[in-house]
Amino acid sequence: MHISRVVFKISDIVNHPLRNYIRYDGIRSVKNIPYGTGKFRRMDFYYSTKAAEAAPDGKLPVLLNVHGGGFVCGGKKYRSGIAKLFASKGYFVVNVDYTLAPKGAFPTGGNDVIMAWNALELFDERYPLDLERVIITGDSAGGYWAAMAVAAAFSDDYRLELGLDETPSRKPIALLTFCAPFNLIKCTEHPTPMGISEDIGDCLFGNAENAAKLPPKAIDITLNVNSDWCPVGMMAAANDMFAGSQHKDMVKKLDEFSVPHSEYVAAEKGDGHCTHLYPFKKGSSKTIEAAEQFLNGVLLNKTRSV
Repeated sequence: MHISRVVFKISDIVNHPLRNYIRYDGIRSVKNIPYGTGKFRRMDFYYSTKAAEAAPDGKLPVLLNVHGGGFVCGGKKYRSGIAKLFASKGYFVVNVDYTLAPKGAFPTGGNDVIMAWNALELFDERYPLDLERVIITGDSAGGYWAAMAVAAAFSDDYRLELGLDETPSRKPIALLTFCAPFNLIKCTEHPTPMGISEDIGDCLFGNAENAAKLPPKAIDITLNVNSDWCPVGMMAAANDMFAGSQHKDMVKKLDEFSVPHSEYVAAEKGDGHCTHLYPFKKGSSKTIEAAEQFLNGVLLNKTRSV
């Protein structure tokens, strides 16, 4: 039994009611839609019927949301609160489950995200989703898999090196991460109680020796940034015991290639790793507001370019 799975499972159970207690009127949900084989490859849709009716073309921008959970636990149901929140703001939210480690070793989770993204084409006529305006987002481990999907969309060399599926021809218009790591080696070597980070590495790679055999570009998303990338929004925390300050490495690479980006570092009392998920936290609303500002800017620029 892996200690990381035990710890994150307990976290899921304890934090579920604290993160997902707010009710939102007028939000339609469609749950457990398969996008591949296996019990993990399921997704949920959340959207406001009023927002869809009010949209000029009846289509809503898509937020493809990937849950966190240390790569080993978590699930889309544990992100129902944040999904409903963004659905209430006019987004068509797709909450994605993916194959968890150790069953889903690296890079299975990232490829599952790409599979779910590709599967949205099947629902284009049935639901009010605008596949010209897809934003890929995720928190913690989900942010890493989201970034992997974006990197694959803008680099065939990276995609082929990892053996990932082809991404849709329509590129994502943005990447939005919350407390995401971008380099798995830094993440798994980051000191944590009970050796949790090291155990996560074992779940993902089998052991440290296997991880060491991979080229740096395979596991460090920042090394795959290029000038073609879409805008990136990074919501981080000053006190993050899991991701640390990895967003700073991403900022340097985005600057190097002149990729538009925005970052917000939560530093209110009590802020930490993914505390934006707790609506009652003082700093949560500020993080969500910063994310909204980034998204609004992306959508405004997209509208102007059409």
